[in-house]
Amino acid sequence: MRQPILILTHGGWGEHLLASIKMIVGAVEEVYEVPLAPEDNLNDYIERVDQRIKALTWSDQLLILTDIKGGTTSNVALRLSREYQILAISGLNTALLLEAIMKQTAPFTESTGQELLAASQANNVILEIPKIN
Repeated sequence: MRQPILILTHGGWGEHLLASIKMIVGAVEEVYEVPLAPEDNLNDYIERVDQRIKALTWSDQLLILTDIKGGTTSNVALRLSREYQILAISGLNTALLLEAIMKQTAPFTESTGQELLAASQANNVILEIPKIN
């Protein structure tokens, strides 16, 4: 069973990120986004995320990836973690999502979360052309 991944982003850019991931790895299963639109109020967004969570089946913890630490998407993930077993990680980027997709066949745990963060951080570097001596 593939573990679901829930993406919470402002403006729905997570869906575009997911489309880019599909260019790299092909078909992707059990990855869902609940976008936060400018016209959304907090209670409506919480309700939409809650409905999506109720429709999913997972073991141990549900992985939720959010875009901005301290933003509405992260705050909603934290708020819903009072009711559900959630592993919430902010700072969504391509490397983080790709690593999470590669690890979907096992339950998401705190240890897995640390591995996802390490992969994401290892991807953030200043690119330089190697010097030829």
